Amino acid sequence: MLSSGITFLIYLFTKASSFSILEHKFRPSFLFMISTVGIILLLFLLLWHLAAKSESRIFQSEYKSLLREDLLIFLPFSIFLVSPLLLNFYLTSADFQHRLKLLLIFAIIAFAYLKLAQINRHMQLQSRLEKTISRFKSLSRRKRLAILFIIAFVIYNICTFVLVSSRFAYSGDEPYYLLTTHSLYQDQDINVADEYKDSSYFNFYPKEIYPNLRLSAYARFGRKGTDYAYPINQPGISVLMLPFYWFSQFFEGKTLIFILKGSLAIWAVLLGLQLYLFAREHWKRENSALLLWFIYSFSAPVLFYSIHLYPEIPIALFSFYIYRKIRSPAPISTPQYFFLGFLLSLFFWFGLKYNMIFWPLLIVSLYFLLKEHKAGWKITCFLFFPILSLGLNYLYIHELYGTYNPIAIYEGVVSANTLKNYKDIIINTPMMLRIDSFLDYFLDQRDGLLLYSPLYFFVFLGIVEAFRKSKKDLFTLLFISVPFILNYAFFTHRQGSCPQGRVLSPLSWVGIILVGYFLIHNRKKIYTILFKVACLVSLVIPVLILRHPAFLYQPTTHEFTFRGSELFISLSNLYFYLPGLLPSFLKLNNFGYIPNYIWMSLILFFVLGYLVKKDIKRFPQFFSKALIVYLILLLFFAWFSLFPRTSLILPLKARYSPAKTLGFYTAREYLRMINPGEFHLTKNHHDFNFIFASRRKIEELEIKFGTTEGNFRVELKLFDKILFKGETTKNIRTISSPSPPSYRFKNSHLYQMEIRLEQISGEPVTKKPFFFSIYPKD
Repeated sequence: MLSSGITFLIYLFTKASSFSILEHKFRPSFLFMISTVGIILLLFLLLWHLAAKSESRIFQSEYKSLLREDLLIFLPFSIFLVSPLLLNFYLTSADFQHRLKLLLIFAIIAFAYLKLAQINRHMQLQSRLEKTISRFKSLSRRKRLAILFIIAFVIYNICTFVLVSSRFAYSGDEPYYLLTTHSLYQDQDINVADEYKDSSYFNFYPKEIYPNLRLSAYARFGRKGTDYAYPINQPGISVLMLPFYWFSQFFEGKTLIFILKGSLAIWAVLLGLQLYLFAREHWKRENSALLLWFIYSFSAPVLFYSIHLYPEIPIALFSFYIYRKIRSPAPISTPQYFFLGFLLSLFFWFGLKYNMIFWPLLIVSLYFLLKEHKAGWKITCFLFFPILSLGLNYLYIHELYGTYNPIAIYEGVVSANTLKNYKDIIINTPMMLRIDSFLDYFLDQRDGLLLYSPLYFFVFLGIVEAFRKSKKDLFTLLFISVPFILNYAFFTHRQGSCPQGRVLSPLSWVGIILVGYFLIHNRKKIYTILFKVACLVSLVIPVLILRHPAFLYQPTTHEFTFRGSELFISLSNLYFYLPGLLPSFLKLNNFGYIPNYIWMSLILFFVLGYLVKKDIKRFPQFFSKALIVYLILLLFFAWFSLFPRTSLILPLKARYSPAKTLGFYTAREYLRMINPGEFHLTKNHHDFNFIFASRRKIEELEIKFGTTEGNFRVELKLFDKILFKGETTKNIRTISSPSPPSYRFKNSHLYQMEIRLEQISGEPVTKKPFFFSIYPKD
């Protein structure tokens, strides 16, 4: 069985490049099958017995029992027996090979997991890991922190390198923070009017990479007139970036972007260390502290905001440091009172929204400092900088806009009409829209944190444990975090083009503390298993996203009405659309969207199940584990390998006549349909993939492509069949494909056409688009 499956896989890999939509039958020669099966069978038997003999000496276990175990461990490779089924759902050779590779990867992962489980049974790898952790614990505190610092800093910079190498520079507010940094660096002020006028953004957007960039203004005119424009974002984050900005100016190209993009990583590193220190001090468990540090530092949102230029991570660090110090029984010195107050005073300068963390944290700090630390007169040392900063912030607003009203930061010089608009927002915004906004931050499939970092589902269980073990901690954490989230939801703010979970990022430390309460106090084995799975998924998702960085930037503001998330679309297939099962809270009417109710019900049952006393009695034995692995492998085969890795969503309908309509399931990026079936392509060195459907089989396709200006190398394919490969020079070519092959899908015929452009001369396609049209003829 194993040798037959591996033989099938070898045959399919060797023949994959020769398959096409017209010929993809599984027809191996009898001689090939017999000889290959025989060779592989002999090799397998030899490997099987040699492995069992070696393991019997290493594990000091019985040879025959190891033979049985090893057979179970090798069985995942028998999944290759069903690999010929992939040919029944064939679109292109590239898609077929991709699905074969996925099948191979899944089988190897299943094999590796079972092998590690076997080694752990016989050699107790976990105890060896504990010895390693014990050696780590024996190091001095300074050395432990240094090791964790280096690990996190290196990983963050590797992620930054991956992002920059993928030609992703800045998103959302990042260029505006950098423009303020440039103004501080160049002019020693925050008036960015001259920066926009002089296109100073080319100091951090290399012109050779972004020659046609035009950065729209994101600033407000001040009281001195139109020559004075001030950034809507507060300058705190720009000040933090100043040293890196100075250093970056000695470089150019992607190196410059890399230096700037990773300039805030150090704050994320320090944030992770705060969690490690807090967990050790609060729960006295090194293993749990290390686990919490690892999953928090290298999952969303911390991982992605460590390699982006936003104020959320510094605010999280300052908040967490203050909280850790006031909740620690260790005495606080007078200089520390000043320093804690100084950190708190910085909140005003990172964003007006952080007032909703500043005031609750100030109240909490006063309570614990006075009641538990017996601060006495030292409380004035703590309050000195917050009071000074509050006053300076109002003077700053008045100097810029001629008013003390903080709204001026967002709206510029405040008028009666501005105040009326804010009043209308407060009074007239529907309550359901505020509730949807609140739920969006947690569950929306485009930007909700829980779907991108499922470990935070265990916050709900952490709340249960914190309520049981320390109500004071629970109410303190909720008092600090809830006002900020409710304020965001009250004004129905949604995130724009930035990584998922931005709203919750400055409070992510609150979430991970509550996860820590679950981790420390949980005694249910089934929930331990679920937590391990959630942590694994939370660590795998960043890897998937780093392979496709565009998945990071999925706005949910009012102009976006498509519910599907790019990440979850990529995890779908032709017959299974994952986003249709996931929650969505876009600014639409969500009353009839059933998955929202299902997911909220599942969370409720998740918590109620934790409250029930029953639990599984024991972990599954090795055979049971193997069976579970096989079932998961079959699920992954059906989900990711069996069907084409294509999703049909949001068709562009091209109506040629009342009886002739095609639906184009085509990525909208870099193209637009100007007439039915006629497109303008606006990206050079790009593969444009057109998948279109027709109710009736098309008798003939007429394809036109080219441009009256410029010279292009073009490759045009229908499925795997090359229709044209050559150059177009200032002309529009016409080619025909009689009786084009199709893929039967439900009640339609699917066609896939791919065109690749490589411009040789002429105006850029952004100015003079490339013409491409598809016309079905009877």
